[in-house]
Formats: sequence, C-alpha cells, structure tokens
Amino acid sequence: MLLRRVSLVYVGVGCVRRSEKANGRVSPAFRSIAAVAALLTALTPLTAHAKPRSGILKLKSQTQAASVSQANGPLLLVVSIKKQRVRVFDVNGEIASSRISSGKPGHDTPQGVFAILEKNVYHTSNIYSGASMPYQERITWSGIAFHAGDVPGYRASHGCIRLPYSFARKLYGLTKVGNRVVVSYDDPDPIAFESPKLFKPLPLEDATAMGSDPSRPQLIAVNDRTDDNSTSDASQGLPRLIGVSPALLRAVADMPKDPRRRPTTRTEADQMIQEKLDRSRAAVKTAEAALAAADEKTKTTAKDFTDASQKFEAARRTIEPLRAALSAAEAKQQNAMKAFEGYMSGADEGKPGAAADTVGDRESELEDALLDLTIEADRARADAAAQEMSFAEVQAAYSAAQNARDSAMDVFKDAQTDLASAQATLTDANKEMRLRGKPIAVLVSLRTQRIYIRQGFEPLLEAPINVAPLKHKVGTHVFTAMRYGSDPNSFDWRLVSAQTPIAGQPLDQGKKMRRTASSQGQSLDVQMATEALDAFTIPDDILQTISELARPGSSMIVSDRELPAHENGSGTEFVVLTR
Repeated sequence: MLLRRVSLVYVGVGCVRRSEKANGRVSPAFRSIAAVAALLTALTPLTAHAKPRSGILKLKSQTQAASVSQANGPLLLVVSIKKQRVRVFDVNGEIASSRISSGKPGHDTPQGVFAILEKNVYHTSNIYSGASMPYQERITWSGIAFHAGDVPGYRASHGCIRLPYSFARKLYGLTKVGNRVVVSYDDPDPIAFESPKLFKPLPLEDATAMGSDPSRPQLIAVNDRTDDNSTSDASQGLPRLIGVSPALLRAVADMPKDPRRRPTTRTEADQMIQEKLDRSRAAVKTAEAALAAADEKTKTTAKDFTDASQKFEAARRTIEPLRAALSAAEAKQQNAMKAFEGYMSGADEGKPGAAADTVGDRESELEDALLDLTIEADRARADAAAQEMSFAEVQAAYSAAQNARDSAMDVFKDAQTDLASAQATLTDANKEMRLRGKPIAVLVSLRTQRIYIRQGFEPLLEAPINVAPLKHKVGTHVFTAMRYGSDPNSFDWRLVSAQTPIAGQPLDQGKKMRRTASSQGQSLDVQMATEALDAFTIPDDILQTISELARPGSSMIVSDRELPAHENGSGTEFVVLTR
C-alpha cells in the first residue's frame, strides 16, 4: 500500500511538474508535494527495489507474442466460414486466431482440405487487375489464398481468405509450405485420436531387427581343414559345416549391403539413404574418372590413327604404280605367250608356200619376245613384292590403329552413358535425401477405392485398395501425426473433420442442412472418422513404404469423395473439395 502511495505521489509530481514547467514557474505546492514524496521514499527503502506491476504485464505480453512467433511441431490451420475466423494449432493446441473475410455469395471460398502451396510477401493478382495481396499464402493453383486485406466483418472477398494486415504478417512468419489447411463451414477442433488403422513409424531402434544379437559372438560355418592342435582364430570354436570359409567371409564383409533390402528401424532407414547417397557420389566420381580416362584414350588413339592413316596413304601412293607396272608386264607376257602358242600350233601343221627359213625366223622372234617379257614381268613382280611387304606392315598398323580408335570411342560412349546413369542415380538419391525430411501425405478415396501417396508435393504412389461397401456417407477426415507419442514407435494423432455428414445420411442423398454445433459434434466426428478408417485395408507392401517414410507432420486424409483433377496437378499435395 505504501509503495502504491509513493507511486501516486510520483505520478502527481510528474503531472504538476509538467504543468509548472509549461508555465515557466514552480509553485510552493509543487515544492511541498516533492518534499512529501522524498520523505515517503526515505521511509520505505526495502520496497524501492520491488518490481512494478507494469513490468509483470509487459513480460506477459512478450510471452504471448513469442507464442505467436513460433510453433511447436507441425501446424494445422482451421478456417470457419460460419464464424469468419481462422485458428492456428500446433501440438500443444491453439496458438493464434484471427477474424477473416472469406468469399462473398457468388464467389464462395471453397471448403475442404488444402495445403499451403507457396508463399510470397509481395504478390499482385493476375486475375483482378494487379490487385495487391501482401503476405500471400496460396492454397490452390486456381487462385485461392490467404493474404492481408480489408476485413469488414462479413464475407466480402472474391474467394480468397482476407486477414488483418498485422495477423497476416505474423501468420506468414509462422507457417511453412506444406502446412495443412482445413476450410469448413463449422469450426471443428483438432481431436486427439487413436486407431490401429492409422499407420505407425518404423521402430526407432531394434537390436533384433536384423535377426542377430550383438551381445553374443557370431558363429561362422567353415569348411577349411586344420590340424587338431591348430589354434587358428579362424577355426577355434567354429562348427565344421559345409559353408563359407573365413577368406570368403572377409570378401563378403567388404561387399556393399544389399541396396534392395527394406529398413526395419528409423535409424537403419536414415543409414540406408546415407549409404545410397555415398554410393551414388562414389559412383559418379568413378564414372567421371573412367570418362576422363576414356577421353584421353580416345584422343591418343585418334592421333595414332591419324598418323597411321598418313603412312598408309603414303605407302598406297608408292605401291600403286608398282602394282600397275606389274599388271601391265604380266598382260604383255600373257599376250606374248598366246602369240607364241598360236604360232606354234600353226607351225606344227605346216603352212603351204611358206619358206622354211621364214618359219624359223618367226618362231625365234616370238620366243625371244616371250622371254624378254617374262624377264620384265619377273622384275616387276620382285619390285612389287618387296614393296608389298612394307605396305602390308603399314596396312596392319593402320587397321590396328583404326580398331583401337573405334574401340576407344565405344568405351568413351559407354563411359558417357555410365556417367549419365550415375548422375541420374545421384540426382534421385539427392532428391530422396531432400524429401527425407518432409512429411508424407496419404489420401484414401473411398469412392474411387484408391490410395495416393505424395511427399513434398511429389507423387510417390497410386494404387487400388480394398474398400468395404459403405452403408452411408462418412465424410472427409484429416488425421495428422503431430509428434512421436509417449511410445517413440507411435504417433500422437490429431483428427480434424473437414466434413461430417448427419449420422446415417444415405450415399445418394444430396445437400442437407448443415450440422449445427452441439455437444455431440466431436463424438460424431470420431464416429464417422472411425467408420471411414474401418472401411478400407492398406496392402502390406504399401503400408511398409508408408512406415519407412512417415515422420511427424505426416497425414492421412480419408474421404468418401474423389480428387478433383483440376486442383490436383503438378506442384500440389492434395485438394479435397467438400463444398
């Protein structure tokens, strides 16, 4: 109480002092009040160090601001068309809320399940004449987004969700691309939910996952023969079965693990993707080295082939005249041989009126001509033969150089292909590593009886699943794994029902009156969500894939509707429209 009086005196002093200073004088009243203040201060030395109440209020306001500026775990944004407000939830509950202005009649904001697709501080509309849309957070590629704008207290936009400027800025700092957005007519709360039908993560760690106990020595089957007195470490205490030898064991130990094996724990899954990335990087380096060596070999063999080609051309130009001369000499020799043989055939029969000495001279001439041409042909053969030996060596070197060049070119092309393949594998591994930190989204359409899996907006899988016949509508429900549970091998799930039909509403029944909020609202959400989960079964292999990728922030959407094709193209997670 005394501290309060001192404070009041100081306040009075301050007011009076400002008034007196404004008038340029200090009155006796001011001096009296100041004296009383000084006396009260002197009488209360212990309370002078107490923190004023205003400091406590300031600390509380700073705490509230901090809760809005950061979130614990994944976020859920719930927009209520009825109440014209948005609420933001993290793992601990609601952390922020604001009034909004959604689409006016005729330009209604679509209701359903969305995700934040992109963010842009400074955005202008490409639909409405470049209208400014500060702190834009897109939820559909067809033009629906959160952004700062006029919030008059009623529906007034062309479909977007307008936010007060200060809240739009705060929300922009909170959210991330991929955060879940549910737009509903009502105002559903996230509900803690458990079901055996919801997928689980891989176990964190499991010493027996690979079927071995690290605390016990490993027994190895060998077939190496040793002496009975042998003390070899490789044979002591080992069963003598027909199996693998220690040498083979060492070789197998150096081999990489089977890249096709499925991880059994989260630790092993992280290790496997890191091993895959390391192998891919090593493969790229090896392929790059092989390509560099192949390129160098190609250049060397190309140069050798060029040199061999030049020598081959020079040798060909040298031997061609000799071959031509030999061909001409042999042709002349053949002609002389035919002439001599023809004459001798006629001389044997004798020709009437021919003198004996004339016949003898003609025979000698033909014989001498044949002999001379034979000598010339033999000389031409000898000259050509000598050059042919040299030419054959040049030709062999030319052929070898050509084969070496072609072989090197083939190796170079193979090295290019191997490098491209290794780079593609590395790209895939980098992408897998990048997506590793992103949650997955699973959507089950009970109407089309299909399951869809996406991660980081990238389609991973689409497959048919078994769906039991539905007795009535079950609605659209979003299950989000907010964090690992108290059991680290499970998730802490939250349910947000984007659309819950009236209990027992037939499948073929059209629009009905919206369900009003009541004490049974959440129980009906849980009932319909449970029926939706019980209606289908995920195949084991797909469930294994989901478990390998699941992490906090992952979600499952179950709906009795189908995916609208025009809203679920490239660069989108899932958009399920309920209205």
